[in-house]
Amino acid sequence: MSTMTQWPDGPQVVPAMRDALRSLTAGVPPMAASDSAEVAGVATGGEGGLWRHSDAELTETLAVIGQMRQLVEIAEVAVVREGLERGLPGETGWSAHDWVTRAEGEQAPDPSVRHVSSVVRVAKAGTTMAGRYWATADGGVRALREAFESGDLPLGKADQLARFHAQVAPVADEEDLDHDLKALVAGAKDDVVATGPDGRVTQRVRGLTDKELAAGIVRTGRLLKPAKDQDAEDARGKDARSFTKSPGPAGMSSYRIVLDPEGAAVVDSAIAALSAPVKGPDGEHDERSATRRRADALLEIIRRGVSSPGEAPKTDKAQLVVTIGLDDLRAGTDGAGVTTTGEVLAPSVVRRLACDAGIIPVILGTDGAILDLGRTARFFSPSQRKAIWLRDQGCTYPGCTMPPQWCDAHHVDWWSRGGATDLDNAALLCERHHTKVHSLELHATITATGVTWHV
Repeated sequence: MSTMTQWPDGPQVVPAMRDALRSLTAGVPPMAASDSAEVAGVATGGEGGLWRHSDAELTETLAVIGQMRQLVEIAEVAVVREGLERGLPGETGWSAHDWVTRAEGEQAPDPSVRHVSSVVRVAKAGTTMAGRYWATADGGVRALREAFESGDLPLGKADQLARFHAQVAPVADEEDLDHDLKALVAGAKDDVVATGPDGRVTQRVRGLTDKELAAGIVRTGRLLKPAKDQDAEDARGKDARSFTKSPGPAGMSSYRIVLDPEGAAVVDSAIAALSAPVKGPDGEHDERSATRRRADALLEIIRRGVSSPGEAPKTDKAQLVVTIGLDDLRAGTDGAGVTTTGEVLAPSVVRRLACDAGIIPVILGTDGAILDLGRTARFFSPSQRKAIWLRDQGCTYPGCTMPPQWCDAHHVDWWSRGGATDLDNAALLCERHHTKVHSLELHATITATGVTWHV
C-alpha cells in the first residue's frame, strides 16, 4: 500500500483523485494496486451499485470524469516529455512510441496506437534532439503547451497543432509560423467568460471544432509555404486528380472524385450557383435534399457543357472569387490567393486563372452598388456582405482563423440600440466570438482596412 491518502467514499473522491494526479508530476510515488482497486470500487458505486445515486449525481460524475481525463492526459504528456529529455527510450533501445506503450502496459492493457502517437507528438512539440539534449521552442509552442496544460485545449487539438508545427517549421519563416501558431491556438482553445453581474457565473465558450481547426491548419500551412513550394504542391495535386466509378446500391452507380484546391474551388463555385433550393410555381418549398440538389446541379452543368459543342458559351463561367495582392498577381513570388470557400491557390495559379477572367479592383461600391444603407434596412445587403467579406477576410476577433463563409455580419453598435446597417458598423464574427462579443458587450474600431476589437 502506498503512503497516499485513502480514497474517501462519495463525491469526495474527486478532489482526492485530482490531488493524486497533480502530485504524480511533483515526484510523489504512484498508487499501489490496492489503491487503484479502491478507486474502481468508488467508480462502480461500491457494494450498493450506481442505482443509489440521483440523476444529478450521475451527470456530475460524468463532468468530473471529463475533468479527470484531461488531468490524466496532462500528467501523461508531462511524464513522457520528462522521459524523452532524460533519453529513457534510447537507453532501453525502444522508440519513444514503444517505450510509452510498454511502460503504460505494465499493469493495464496497452494504450491505443493513436493515443500514444498523440501523446508523444505533443510531448515533443517544438523540440529538436541532439544526443540526449532537447532545445525547447518558445512563442507559439509555449502558447500551445500552456493552453493544453491549463485544460483549455484537449489532447486531440493539441496533437493537430503539434503536427502542423512539425510539418511546416522546416520551410516556413520562423516569425510568421510563430504568429500563426499562436492565432490557431487562440482559436482552438476554450474560453471561460464571466456572464453574471457579479462575475461569479461563468460559461465555457468552445473553441474551433476538430474539423474547423483542421481546415484552418490546411489554409494556414499553405499560406506559410514559399511560392515555389506551393507551385510544386499544386503540380502534385493536379497529378493526383482522379475520377472513378463503382457499382452503387440497387443498380445505381457511385462516382468518386479527388481534386486539388484549384479544381475543388471551381467545382464548389459551379455547384453552389445551381444547387440552391428552387420554389415551385405556387411558392412551395423545394423538397429535394441538399445531396440531391448538388447531384442535379452537376448533371445540369454537364448538359449545358455538351449541348452546344464548338459554339461560344451562352453564359459566363462559374464565378470564382479569389483575393490576392495586386503585386503578387502581377509578378510577385510570395503570397497566395484565397477563395471564398477557403481554398489556397499559388500566385501562379491565380495569374493563370486571371488570363480569361474579368479582374475587378477591390474598390468597393462600383457598378452603383449601395454599400451604406443606414437605418433603412435591418440586414446587410449582398453588396455589403461582399464588401465585408473582402475587407475582413474572416472572423475579426483577435487570433481567430474562421473563414468568412462561417461568420455572421455583426452590428458593432447593435441595431436594436440604434446602430446603422453600414460598412463602418459591420464586422465578421464566427458564432463563438459573436456570442462572446455580445455577452461581454465589446466594442471595436472599424477602418477601411479592418476591424480592431477592444478586449
